[in-house]
Amino acid sequence: MAMPNLRRYDVQARYSITLSVLALLPLFAATAACLKNYGHELRAIQYGQHSVFLFAFLVCIGTAGLLSALGVIFGFNSAGQRRNDATRKSWLGFFIGTAVMSLSIVVFFGFYFLRMPIVTG
Repeated sequence: MAMPNLRRYDVQARYSITLSVLALLPLFAATAACLKNYGHELRAIQYGQHSVFLFAFLVCIGTAGLLSALGVIFGFNSAGQRRNDATRKSWLGFFIGTAVMSLSIVVFFGFYFLRMPIVTG
């Protein structure tokens, strides 16, 4: 099977939607991890100082940011082009990507301001 030609604008539009929707998965994982570790008594996100939580959270946020940025770039590049038969897909991928990017920034700063590492030993 041949690789798709990324110079074609309809292929860029399809990749824009795909990457933007795929960026939702690590964003949901990071949000679920934060909500799971949120302590109502302390009003903070608690995690062990030497646990894998911080690394996994940052990888999820970084992956969501990277995938959504690629979706935004592909969508913006292919939107409005004359030879693009899928202009709606381009704009949809662009706006989903910007929404995911904005939400990942909100989740990251929410974690940053509500974090509380638990020191053991």
